[in-house]
Amino acid sequence: MKKLDSSVMVPMQKALSTATLALLMVIGAAPSAFAQPAWQTEWEQVKAKAKQEGKVVVNLPPSPEHRKQLEAVFRQKFGIEVESVLETGSKAVRRLADEYKAGVHYFDVAILTFDRISTDLLPVGAVQPLDPYWILPEVKEPKNWWGGHIWTDNAKRYAYAPAAYFQDNVWYNSELVKPEEVRSWDDFLNPKWKGKIGFFDPRLGGAGQGIWGFAWAKKGEEYLKKLVQQKLVFGDRRPLADSLAKGKLAITIGPTYYSFLQFVKAGLPVKPLPSLKEGTYVSVGNGGPVIFNKHPHPNAAKVFVNWLLSKEGQEISDKTMGQASRRLDVDTRWMTEIGIRGAKDFITVEQFYEDANQTEDKILKVRRPSLEFARKLLD
Repeated sequence: MKKLDSSVMVPMQKALSTATLALLMVIGAAPSAFAQPAWQTEWEQVKAKAKQEGKVVVNLPPSPEHRKQLEAVFRQKFGIEVESVLETGSKAVRRLADEYKAGVHYFDVAILTFDRISTDLLPVGAVQPLDPYWILPEVKEPKNWWGGHIWTDNAKRYAYAPAAYFQDNVWYNSELVKPEEVRSWDDFLNPKWKGKIGFFDPRLGGAGQGIWGFAWAKKGEEYLKKLVQQKLVFGDRRPLADSLAKGKLAITIGPTYYSFLQFVKAGLPVKPLPSLKEGTYVSVGNGGPVIFNKHPHPNAAKVFVNWLLSKEGQEISDKTMGQASRRLDVDTRWMTEIGIRGAKDFITVEQFYEDANQTEDKILKVRRPSLEFARKLLD
């Protein structure tokens, strides 16, 4: 076998040594070059601590289907239990405020609007800013949300709005009403509907208060007095939805999709009325996650908040609650079938701020004055 000349060997040895050194440098640099992003390291640490805590305690809107889906998927995904209590916002805040003032710290998170937290929870220091709990980039980055990060409190710290939509929260029994018979709020005054219209009592808060406030601003107090003279049946959302499904009522005003979900699935004759001539307001639904001070499961609460505001969490909320997410990667166009039109599909961000009725300013100018009128008229 022919030996290589030394003039060839020396350069080759030098080249190999240089290549070997370069390889070692790359290998040595690998831990830093390919290290996890800081958020991912934090996320893994928080998930591990949350699993040790074992559960998160959450107050949810009164939708059994929403509760069922959230609990099942969250448990399967993270190995953490969701202990949830279903209550309307108005009932929840009274309980939560009383517990906080008594030194009881049982809940970690509640789904609430600014209207709910501003009177009972913020004044006693029961809630803390939400955004420090965001870890996932898909939640933190404004580019993932229509309109960026929208808050309904002027401080932009406590009341986040993950959803924004027009809700046609007037439903009818299709065996008793033809949609063309009711195309305006004025049509509710037809003697034909006397005693057959149910109204989600605005004194209970929620969507009942929202649509009452819309009518107050759009049609005026004299109109509402005439509407009440139609022998409206005032009540909570669930009994009204049940009465509509059974044909005891022809129309309901206020209860929204998730109150009717079981009846829709059962094939009963309940449908959302197409948008009326006067239009409707832009809703943020039941609001977003609110974090309590001194809550018992801080890491599990972080995991829950991030997951709830993720694509997966928002898709579950859309399907079970009928509240169109502002996430740009969540499809909300299908929701027109259930009387919901996602804000991002129909209007500009500027129109949202004009038509939304749950911002701090609108609460002071519309929701609370209209509620005061309802109490005087109905009590």
